[in-house]
Amino acid sequence: MSEAINQNRGLYIFESIIFILLGIAAIAIPQLFTYSVEILVGCLLIIGGLIQGFRAIKSADWGSIIAAIFSLIVGILLLAYPITGIIALTLLIAIFFLIEGVAQLYLGFRIRELKGWGWMIFSGLVSLFLAALIWTELPGSAAWVIGLLLGINLLIFGFSQLFLVLGTPKE
Repeated sequence: MSEAINQNRGLYIFESIIFILLGIAAIAIPQLFTYSVEILVGCLLIIGGLIQGFRAIKSADWGSIIAAIFSLIVGILLLAYPITGIIALTLLIAIFFLIEGVAQLYLGFRIRELKGWGWMIFSGLVSLFLAALIWTELPGSAAWVIGLLLGINLLIFGFSQLFLVLGTPKE
């Protein structure tokens, strides 16, 4: 891997900076990124539904035909009603954090004999806090949650990759 990093060091650094800048932008204007993600998800569902539907019709696979129709309907609804789509996606994120938090707490208490088990409990509590924050602020939180989480992810990935590249010795 270090050979690949060294051969493309400049590209990795450039890519890292782009991710960092996108992360900063998403954190600064999360509403724009939230809306963009919602539109992207809608488009991907439509494209996926069309491709799956074409294949399913050719093979007369009724289960896949129904799944393709469902994908198309959800994609069209996301594009036709973006605010409702954003609220629905935000609600799914809140549910994800709730389930993840409960699972992490359960695991954390099950592994109490291991050193560092408290970090799992901490992570579970943070997930539950995020779920509660998103849930109690709905529908207002829908405008910023997806964009903010995307921004944080992009920023962390950008810095992680940059530090990895800068920490790899030049050959």
